[in-house]
Amino acid sequence: MSFDNINNINLPKSNLFKLILFTVLAFTVLILSIFIPFLGILGLALISIPATKLMLEGRIWESIICALIGSLVLVFIDWTLPLFFSILVIGTAIIYLFCFKKNKGPFQIIIFNSILFIALVLIFLLVFSLIKKQNVLISFMDYYKSMINSFPDSPFIKQYMQLMAISETQFKALYEQTKSIFLFLPYLIPSLLLIYVFLGSIINYYWSLSIFKRSEVILKGMPLFQTWDLPWYYVSGVIIGLILIIIPHFNPTYDFAFDVVGINLLIIFGLIYSTLGFSVLWGIFDKFHVSGVWRILIILIISFFSVIIILIPVMGIIDVWANFRKLERH
Repeated sequence: MSFDNINNINLPKSNLFKLILFTVLAFTVLILSIFIPFLGILGLALISIPATKLMLEGRIWESIICALIGSLVLVFIDWTLPLFFSILVIGTAIIYLFCFKKNKGPFQIIIFNSILFIALVLIFLLVFSLIKKQNVLISFMDYYKSMINSFPDSPFIKQYMQLMAISETQFKALYEQTKSIFLFLPYLIPSLLLIYVFLGSIINYYWSLSIFKRSEVILKGMPLFQTWDLPWYYVSGVIIGLILIIIPHFNPTYDFAFDVVGINLLIIFGLIYSTLGFSVLWGIFDKFHVSGVWRILIILIISFFSVIIILIPVMGIIDVWANFRKLERH
């Protein structure tokens, strides 16, 4: 079905009030992610579904109104957030409309949505820095470092040490061992944010596929998990990440920058090839007709052993050449 003939058939129109209410509830879930981080992925996946549904029904202005009203819930946290998320939701709806008309595949929609979010974050940080006349990222890093450095002197930590009967010497020894790790964590935000957004976009597409189907707006189905694949040249991301990490130290500034970029690349491509590794494993299960219960048990066993779990992304990389699943590749 193409977008051009949607209005020419008797499709039931969605109730605008219900979709606005749905959007408000989705943004509420997103707010709750402050306390339960995992909910953020679900909230991010939900917020654009009503506006996208209206957009695909040809109700463009109602789609924009739905996004604007729903995002107003965030004004209680910060006045800039409704602007950011309303643009995100409207942009996502436009991407779905464009890809629907051009008959694009699901992964193209997912990638476009992920790029949109990252681009808006960068623009938001740039504009905010210009308004504040200071670099927001540097200010955040300075605040974070001062917080970590003053961590042992926090009243809450003092009370915790007394409650758990931990001596100051023991705590300081543990603190010195882990301090460098905590100071490095903010530099992993780019890869973690990208993964977070990508997962949210995948869930968003699955839910959109299911919900829109009831209204006879048919999106392209996701390929079977056991057939997921990537072109061979994506391995270069892993190779570049490893090279940047193992480059001999020659300059403190460049060494740190290379390590940060290298670790972020390994996190991103490590997750990608872990997904492909599980896809290969699922294909092997199908080949040997392994029952659903045994599949779950084997995956749980693998997840509990760090040595075995490392083999999963390796399996995904090797499959590029070994082609365990006998996929047709061009």
